[in-house]
Amino acid sequence: MTHFVQDVKDIWRLAVPYFRRKAPGEIHLWFVGPVRMPENWIGIGLLACVVALEVGASYMAKLLNNWSQGFGDAIQGKDWHAFLASLGDFTLIVTPYLLVYSLNNYINQVLQIRWRKAMTDDFVGRWLSPAQHYRMRLVAGQADNPDQRISDDIHQFVGNTMVLGVGFFGNFLRLAIFLQVLWVLSTAFPMTSFGLSFNIPGYLVWLAVIYAGLGTAITYLIGRQLVNLKYNQERFEANFRFGMARIRENSEQIALLGGEAAERSALDERYQSILGNVYGVIRLTLKLNFFSFFFGQFSNIFPYLLLGPAFFFGTATYGTLMRSVSTFGRVQDGLTWFADSFQQLANYRAIVQRLVSFEEVMARSDAAAAAKPNIVTRPGTAEAFAAEGIVVSLPDRTPLTAVPSFSLAAGDRVLLSGRSGSGKTTLLRAFSGVWPYGDGRIDVPDGTRSLVLPQRSYLPLGTLRQAICYPDTLDAYADATVRDVLGAVGLGHLAPELDRADNWPQRLSGGEQQRLGMARAILSKPDWLFLDEATSALDADAEIALYDALIDRLPGAGIVSITHRPTLDGLHNRRVEMTKGPGGLFQAGEALPAAAE
Repeated sequence: MTHFVQDVKDIWRLAVPYFRRKAPGEIHLWFVGPVRMPENWIGIGLLACVVALEVGASYMAKLLNNWSQGFGDAIQGKDWHAFLASLGDFTLIVTPYLLVYSLNNYINQVLQIRWRKAMTDDFVGRWLSPAQHYRMRLVAGQADNPDQRISDDIHQFVGNTMVLGVGFFGNFLRLAIFLQVLWVLSTAFPMTSFGLSFNIPGYLVWLAVIYAGLGTAITYLIGRQLVNLKYNQERFEANFRFGMARIRENSEQIALLGGEAAERSALDERYQSILGNVYGVIRLTLKLNFFSFFFGQFSNIFPYLLLGPAFFFGTATYGTLMRSVSTFGRVQDGLTWFADSFQQLANYRAIVQRLVSFEEVMARSDAAAAAKPNIVTRPGTAEAFAAEGIVVSLPDRTPLTAVPSFSLAAGDRVLLSGRSGSGKTTLLRAFSGVWPYGDGRIDVPDGTRSLVLPQRSYLPLGTLRQAICYPDTLDAYADATVRDVLGAVGLGHLAPELDRADNWPQRLSGGEQQRLGMARAILSKPDWLFLDEATSALDADAEIALYDALIDRLPGAGIVSITHRPTLDGLHNRRVEMTKGPGGLFQAGEALPAAAE
């Protein structure tokens, strides 16, 4: 019961935000045209239409049930005119029933599309909020495969919520209708056995409840482990796909290292997890399908076993038998809805758990970033970038690096040195504002921008121009400016291919990608530029030439560079060195200027 209550809360938590969404929306109404209103009004209106049409469909089902008695009696009495009249009545009932069914299906799909879009926008917006996706990789219990959570699970959640939700409501409504009918028929349709009749109030209802309850209980006992298996199946499949995607992205390095056998072994290990879980699903599904098939087939004949004797002993007409069997079947369908939908419900619960876990990781990431103490970045009134009392920590709050005091003025060029593992890269992330873990204060002059260039530049999919202008739009820079900057960083030969879409991360060498990163920095003109071994793939002469171009194009930028080579010492006017202090904590302190040593 506790799990059920929690599941309902989780579903409510995921579903309700759309119906509270105040964003403006637009819907095209027949004979009216486009109508603008808040999106939650549109969603609530569409849902109300689905509910109303489901009520109408249930009423049509009752009319068909009533019709079946007259139709059966016409057949038994061989009354041709009554038979034709019944066919006419059937047409009058089924025609609006068809319209109701079709319209309900259409509105249901429209609602699903709008709901999925809103939910996807919400999840993508939160996932791609500043540095959120990056911090999620650092906190404990990180969500696996966010792309699948957003693309696939949201789609399935919305679809299953509508199918199961509307199905449950419709079955409950029809159950309420036909339980009353079946109770009345139990009175008019005495229980007959071996020629003897017994008047037991509502006996058909009690038998239907007992039969359905027994089937539901057995179904649950057999299939209760299916939820965990379904959850793990999606996770194992996603991990296998991720492994293959990694091979595709890093095929050159794998080929150069001769790592095919190792990659095959890793893929085999992931696939074995899939197979082991699949066999568990198959074994459980075999038992579940065996019982479900038996239960479903026996359900077709069960009402005849109960009601057939009354017809054969003459206490009920054929029409009454048809109507009673139909009514019993409707009641049974309503009562066995859980058993019939068990596999879909198990899959649905696994989807809900994955989405909730994804939300929880985002919440933990937000909480960790907002926890106190933390590194606080705030706009300052001074002209220099300044850090005071900085202690950079790991996400688990283990101190890594301390910076008692640091300032960076416009035009300063600071070389950050220290042995590997001293926290240089993490310190740059803290300076840029994406690493909040630790303590202290960073004052950034109001209206200024910072940029970090890592060792490996990110190249988005698309044209070379998109890669250079990233993260700005294509129209942010004039064509002549882009071509000029390409030439300045030694990529002038690529200017004719600026608008060509290609697999640029694979086509460009490591050095060319770093040159492109420098071009990106020159175009965006940041006030504070942090270079994390951003020229490590270049030879010494090319590295110096690229730095000269950078300094020439960005003379007022404050630059902090991490490098393990002495090539660039003379191009920096300050040096900050990371040294290990008492207790193993690295501390950053001013050293002699690089050019003075």
